[in-house]
Amino acid sequence: MQAFDSLSRDIQQYIYDKGWPSLTSIQNAAIKQVANTDHNLILSAPTASGKTEAAFIPALNSVEDWETGLKVLYISPLKALINDQFQRISELSAYLDIPITRWHGEVSQAQKKKVVNQPKGVLLITPESIEGMLVNRPGEAQHLFKGVEWIIIDELHSFLGTERGIHLQSLLQRISQFMQVPRFIAMSATLNKKDFGYAKAFFGSNRDTDILVDRDKNDLLITIDYTSGEAGPFVARESLAAIYQYSKTETMLIFPNSRNRVEEITHKLDKMAKKENAPIRYFAHHSSVDKLLREEVEFFAKNNEDQLFTITCTSTLELGIDIGSVDSVVQYGSPPSTSSLSQRLGRSGRRTHQSILHIVEDDSWEMLQTYAALDLLERGEMDATEMIETPYNALAHQVMAILFQKVSMPMTQLFQLNKIFPVWRAIPDADLALLIDYMVEKDFIEIMDDEAIVGLEGERLLRSRDFYALFFTTSDFSVHYQHERIGSLPFTPDIQIESKILLAGRVWIVKDIDVKAKRILVEMTKEGRPPKFISDEGFVSNEVRENMEKLLRTGEYLTLNNDKITRDFDFLKSELYYDDGNYWYEDNQTNIGVVTFRGTKFNIALLLLIKSIAAEGEKYQLHDKHSLITGPDIKRMVERLAGGDVSLDNVVAYLEKNEKAIEELTAHQKFMQLVPTSLKIKWILNNFFSI
Repeated sequence: MQAFDSLSRDIQQYIYDKGWPSLTSIQNAAIKQVANTDHNLILSAPTASGKTEAAFIPALNSVEDWETGLKVLYISPLKALINDQFQRISELSAYLDIPITRWHGEVSQAQKKKVVNQPKGVLLITPESIEGMLVNRPGEAQHLFKGVEWIIIDELHSFLGTERGIHLQSLLQRISQFMQVPRFIAMSATLNKKDFGYAKAFFGSNRDTDILVDRDKNDLLITIDYTSGEAGPFVARESLAAIYQYSKTETMLIFPNSRNRVEEITHKLDKMAKKENAPIRYFAHHSSVDKLLREEVEFFAKNNEDQLFTITCTSTLELGIDIGSVDSVVQYGSPPSTSSLSQRLGRSGRRTHQSILHIVEDDSWEMLQTYAALDLLERGEMDATEMIETPYNALAHQVMAILFQKVSMPMTQLFQLNKIFPVWRAIPDADLALLIDYMVEKDFIEIMDDEAIVGLEGERLLRSRDFYALFFTTSDFSVHYQHERIGSLPFTPDIQIESKILLAGRVWIVKDIDVKAKRILVEMTKEGRPPKFISDEGFVSNEVRENMEKLLRTGEYLTLNNDKITRDFDFLKSELYYDDGNYWYEDNQTNIGVVTFRGTKFNIALLLLIKSIAAEGEKYQLHDKHSLITGPDIKRMVERLAGGDVSLDNVVAYLEKNEKAIEELTAHQKFMQLVPTSLKIKWILNNFFSI
């Protein structure tokens, strides 16, 4: 039987009325697999391949009774993606005469109350909203979720290898206890074969899980604009000129990796266009731009396809938010991974089925890293996800959440969490006991008659709006123009009355600062400079760095037929010398460093090993952009490591004496205040030395 023939008449009518010429390959495969098995599914396919319908159509088609509760739960990492999918699925839901409801902070209480009182249809929600419901209204959560037959997870790759993903795994296992063995479908644009096992285990389900992979991809057109030797604190003029020329004929996304660069490029392109009276709109899109302004940008891009526009953005537009079709993507500065480059590239060519990538670069090392990522992408070799080992902080957070949800729990049951929930099985019994004992000692947990309840410090945690998420939200100063919120900024000494800043692609002058309210009042002006944001560039993968070394060693870059690149890559090679299995770099001051050509995590681990045996006062430093470690007598230190003159015991001893080092290495892990020092050290060893 053909996949189309197995669908209900209402869904067939929907497909016919939409004028689809046929089902896509991933849609055909998903419909057949759902009909012929009781397995879970993971759909791995490029952007614009119809993954959303490939997940929803077979799930909706398989539901036999819509009158006995909520049947389909869709979980997204982004509110904006929920809003997109709501618009996309609403019409299909109307054909089936079933309601579809959004649930996040911007949805009215009346809509939420309606679906709680009469659970039915499809619910679209974020992980954090599920946590909020479980903690504050557990009875409602059980009533709402008990009839769910399908759980659909969007952008699975964004959850793998993150604490937020571990949080979602725990939430899935907590709410699945209310249900009758739900089936799962997850969607992902990019998956390395090495990640298949992690992906299959994500659901914590006893059902088998099948992975359907659609390897179709757009044709790829690549241009390279490389300005030799102009790397500096600002984007080179030639690079800006190249980007500007593309923006005069194409709708574009520019990915420069940092918010500083986003603001600089947006402002300078806008100035160039105004000088020529060119009718082009330029926008800045990053996490510090106000959400409403970001949504206005997304709406404009989606609904003004006939007008030229360019959006300069960070990874905020890597995920599948529907902004319509853009002609091309500009990569300025090197992507941290092949997966990241693939995500960015997938944003272009939806209409033409030809993706256009403009590589614009003015730094030779960044150019090498970009080319290494592109080379892997063209060979279909994605980076493997670096999974988080022994996530004690996420476990501690979930201990608190479960106690909030249940009010109390027998201590014997609390000590069995790693047996009850599959997500915590890798946590040893002794570590779980140590964690709970510490949380009791610090008054996050209180014990009454062998029952665990929330302690005074735990209650303070719950009162924070920040409790429900495993990722950090910024506490920057908000920036306001008249009655409009523009965004937020880190409050640095540079921000003073009458200082000029760039935000949301425009120039502002600071007119007032309210420190108590964390509020900056601004007015429009001309000529500003980007604020100093905390770096938001990701860890570079091992695969990309190792390919950089291979490209230099083999000279494969010669096939680019670009004299500037050849000359500069040859110069990079000449600056390094290879000796006894390592690459070494020596600057004009005779400082010697080792160039590892390995990923960020490896480099951090190597630096820790060196510091653990260094003499007091000896300073060693990681320059990760160049995969370089420098310090006194570095050759001797590397020889000692190679000779086995160090062990993890040295690292433990070093960390025990250096609390600041522990804080720096765990700074990006939320809720580490719930974890004892000994487990923080163990977390560092497990996550930096497992590679």
